[in-house]
Amino acid sequence: MQSLEFNGLRVEIFAPHAPFFAPALSFTKEAASAPIIYLHALEFSAASVGEIYELVSRRSGADFVLAAIYLNEAQWGDKLSPWAAKLPFKGVHDFTGGGAAHLEKFTDELIPRIERHVFGARKPAWRACAGYSLAGLFSAYAAFASDKFQKIACVSASFWFGGFDAFVAAHSPQRGLAHAYASLGEAEMNPKNPRGALCGETARNFIVKCRSVGAKAEFEQNPGGHMQDEIARISKALLKLVTPKIRVNLKFSWAGN
Repeated sequence: MQSLEFNGLRVEIFAPHAPFFAPALSFTKEAASAPIIYLHALEFSAASVGEIYELVSRRSGADFVLAAIYLNEAQWGDKLSPWAAKLPFKGVHDFTGGGAAHLEKFTDELIPRIERHVFGARKPAWRACAGYSLAGLFSAYAAFASDKFQKIACVSASFWFGGFDAFVAAHSPQRGLAHAYASLGEAEMNPKNPRGALCGETARNFIVKCRSVGAKAEFEQNPGGHMQDEIARISKALLKLVTPKIRVNLKFSWAGN
């Protein structure tokens, strides 16, 4: 694992057999030809990301690079919200809409910096953007707003975000998109709850839009609600990206199996 700072954010990079952040020549041959997944995550969940990387690597048998971009709670609501919007929960600040600016800096500055060090003059086999909750929404937004990603994973994404349903209806994902994976918990799609009904409908429309540009797009419903099995759900999504044909059981063991 290697780490760096970028624009007030801490980034950790997990690569095959590469313990330090260093120039490309010190990385292994495996890393030089691997795909890379960019995962936005809350700072307090950092301890789980290494576990996710190790599990997905072991289960898939594939070499890949995982770049985790950590945000604090204030950055989370700003940098991952595509536009300003009201938060439908009491006692919490509204979204400030810094997502478009963050996506530009992320794709134009951070991605080239990381990939110069990991891949040198080469390019990754493919590039993915992934996330949970609001980071899942940001990943879905990136499918429409950037041509840098060939794969997208939206795990328990905040598809209820104000105006995102209309955004999906009015736009198409970038043509280079090859694979999109989205999942929601059963309780997140509760049709008796207006926000739940909107979440499910927008997720399904997102999948339809991804298929319309020729991407393989799959939607999966998980048991439970939003704050449940986050590590398992993220690992499952990354496994789907790295090994698309794999069958994944959500309830697999995390203790070395």
